[in-house]
Amino acid sequence: MKKTLVALIMLGYLAVFLAETKAQVTIQLPTNSTRKNALLPGVFHVSSIFDERAGPDSIGTLLFRSNELSIMHKIPFQSGTLKGISKILTDSLARDTSSRPLSIRIKVCNVKENLTGIDRVKGEISLILLFDLEKESGSVPLTQYRSTARYTRLLNNLNTVDATLQNVLGNSLTFINSWINTEASTNPAFSHTIELSFSDYLEQHQDTVYYHPLRPLIWDDFQEKRSGGRFAASVFPSFGYDQRSKIENGVLKVELVMKVFVVKSASWVGAGTMGNYSLKHEQRHFDLVKIVAERFEKKLLSEKLTPDNYQGIVNFEYLEFYREMNKIQQEYDDQTSHGTSAILQEFWNRKIEAELKLVQN
Repeated sequence: MKKTLVALIMLGYLAVFLAETKAQVTIQLPTNSTRKNALLPGVFHVSSIFDERAGPDSIGTLLFRSNELSIMHKIPFQSGTLKGISKILTDSLARDTSSRPLSIRIKVCNVKENLTGIDRVKGEISLILLFDLEKESGSVPLTQYRSTARYTRLLNNLNTVDATLQNVLGNSLTFINSWINTEASTNPAFSHTIELSFSDYLEQHQDTVYYHPLRPLIWDDFQEKRSGGRFAASVFPSFGYDQRSKIENGVLKVELVMKVFVVKSASWVGAGTMGNYSLKHEQRHFDLVKIVAERFEKKLLSEKLTPDNYQGIVNFEYLEFYREMNKIQQEYDDQTSHGTSAILQEFWNRKIEAELKLVQN
């Protein structure tokens, strides 16, 4: 009975059971501006820490034998709790709230130990941290840090474990500090405003005609070989874009290089139908795609874009205008009866000319 009581007292003395070991527990850090023992400059500050480890056993246990007893104990690793990890991180970092706010998600932080002799222990601390930049629009994932630290210690020397954990957590802060310094000038996550611009791709290729006001379609562009079909000729213009981006003084500059094109090998014309009237009908298909591409540009310029939302908006609007392109092409062919109605063809010719002037001004 006496031995059991002593063991319980020793266990209670060496370990404090904390409640912050369940998944998704969060610690909001205080807003004091500096810490006297901080190791890193304030290129960022940790605004909150999330514990995303699964279950209370994720921390791990330490081996220990009391002097009075030969009983081996497994005691909870106090410094590996959310509160313990948070203390190590905040003691290692200057907290300047004018710097970039980062949140840290703890995916893995545990310790495993094995007895390798009468009084020697081999241990391993595994760590996986995810770093997110906190912005008004929400959290932006940045990068992750993975590390495994190994140590050996005497059975009753628990200080080695704390020192190892402090070292591996300190290394994670050094890592993210260096990563931010490297990425800050090029990574869109760190930009605060966006400038969107457009240009037209005008270079001609062997198999592709790119839209140019001074380079209309010619019959030599219709290179697909067909023995016959319902119509005199057919062309399938489309549009897309290349995206270029860079950051200058915190401004994300995005350029969309617009490509309105016809693929020659997908365009065909029937024998004996190569008249100017038919060619003009096919050119109007090409013009309509150019009009839709110009509308796409104007729509994006009217949007309230930010570095965080622009990519989703660009992708969404592109799909919307791609659908519009297909719809208006079908409407054009239906109303002109694929160019066989001269009156309606002339109506569309004038309509398209007017629209081209409007969108290009």
